[in-house]
Amino acid sequence: MFKKILINGRVFSLLLLALILSLYGGWMVNAKLGYGYVWLYGFYETEQHIAHYAPQNRFRQGFESTSVIEHKRVFQQIVDSVHANGEGLVDITYEYSGQTIPLLHEAERIHLQDVANVINFIHVLGLLCLLLFIACLWWEYRYRCKTPLNGQNKNLNPYRASPIGLLTVFVLLLSVITGAFLIFGAKAIFYQMHILVFPDDHQWFFYYQDSLMSTLMKAPDLFGGIAVQIVLVGLVFYVAMLLAMRELLSQKSVRSGKV
Repeated sequence: MFKKILINGRVFSLLLLALILSLYGGWMVNAKLGYGYVWLYGFYETEQHIAHYAPQNRFRQGFESTSVIEHKRVFQQIVDSVHANGEGLVDITYEYSGQTIPLLHEAERIHLQDVANVINFIHVLGLLCLLLFIACLWWEYRYRCKTPLNGQNKNLNPYRASPIGLLTVFVLLLSVITGAFLIFGAKAIFYQMHILVFPDDHQWFFYYQDSLMSTLMKAPDLFGGIAVQIVLVGLVFYVAMLLAMRELLSQKSVRSGKV
């Protein structure tokens, strides 16, 4: 019984690490594509949102007079900066009445620097998950391969991870996550994550009237669309990884000469 639990736990760890790496890959693809702001901009009616709230901004003037091209340009600059350790945040500007105006005020720059620091930390976690995944995959492969004995090969170890057991664990995990979103709401969870991740003395919540950054992103609505994109791309990666793992782990030892 204990051995069966150990096997299920080992395979579940592999599947969980593969899922984390798939979502990480989906996030990186979205980052390279500017998080889809080009098409999400129209979906969330961001131009109308900017036209309504930019004139109310208490720190900056004239952003409502900028073009859609400018909106997409400065958003991409923000993306590039937070993925480059925060470099270039002070250089993000727009033109108004013949003047070059910084897009971000100090509190916004501090927040985006915090975001850049979190991204750097996630990269480290991603690398650690990759190393753990490789180690677990090697362990599982060694376990499943036949071992030569007196010139003969044993049959593959009869112990296998229980599909029902793994399915049960995944259903429970999914139920907990879904239940949390249903009980507390996506926005409450989103805010709580910010409280846990960012320094207590750093501002992370900005009213539209106080932040062109928030207005430009129509936060937090835009993040919902980005999350969906990351999950969809991540699922594609996950299926590909599962198929590759199945192909690798279904093979017997090369020395057996059998499939």
